[in-house]
Amino acid sequence: MVETKELVFNNGFSGTSIDQILDKTGITKGAFFYHFKTKNALAKALIETYAHEDKAHLEWALQETESLKETPLKRLLQFVQLFIDTMSNTKEVSSCLYASYTHEPSQFDQETLAVVSNAILNWRHTFMELLNDTLANNSIKKGVDIESLADQFTVIFEGTFIISKALNDPTISAKQLQHFKNYLELLFEKNS
Repeated sequence: MVETKELVFNNGFSGTSIDQILDKTGITKGAFFYHFKTKNALAKALIETYAHEDKAHLEWALQETESLKETPLKRLLQFVQLFIDTMSNTKEVSSCLYASYTHEPSQFDQETLAVVSNAILNWRHTFMELLNDTLANNSIKKGVDIESLADQFTVIFEGTFIISKALNDPTISAKQLQHFKNYLELLFEKNS
């Protein structure tokens, strides 16, 4: 799956042929079609695996910040910092299978595309919980749409994957996440 994912990152799903997958992975056509009846079955398996790994990253960050649950703003900021640290240690340009799939929606069935939207909604829901916990002890300096603010975390990731790839610069994600963290620090003020 790793080799196939890299092919899709580099060529898009429609630009990745079964023959390229066979060449890259070294499996036979018979073995491929034994596991995946169609290229779309591969697409679904690929995105389900990716979404599972993505969910594991989210759960890892929540677990790592669990000890800060009583100080929600610190937890929120540390949650973002974990991803800043992760992206700071990335030496290669990252890509996202969600972005690849949403750029070619006609290539996939609704069930496969639903995996993408459900994963993004999971990030939104989780980040909104972190924000709402923070709001219980802190006020926001200006009127802010919490759902939109929650989405901004994902928007930064998805947007920086595209820009990083276009500019061949793996540092962009960490820098943009740092701006987001700075914004959160400025946004919240302690209740008196």
